[in-house]
Amino acid sequence: PIKIYCDNKSAINLVNNPVLHDRIKHVEIDRHFIRERIDAKELILPYMKSEDQTADVMTKTLSSTFFERNVSKLGMFDMYAQLEGEC
Repeated sequence: PIKIYCDNKSAINLVNNPVLHDRIKHVEIDRHFIRERIDAKELILPYMKSEDQTADVMTKTLSSTFFERNVSKLGMFDMYAQLEGEC
């Protein structure tokens, strides 16, 4: 199955608990699509804390600690920092 990591526990609960869907009508089509994929064992939605979401490096403002930790997970580095002191 495909893993889609999610930092929103409410969204995970909404998809996993069909009783809650009556309260949230505006996500009806998306919820049904995801629910069908989960029931078919094609998709799982594990929880992951926001600070561990590597994709956030490209989409959100992060503190320098979280930024540096997640940039290194992507294999990215400051190429100019590598040149310091080489002259």
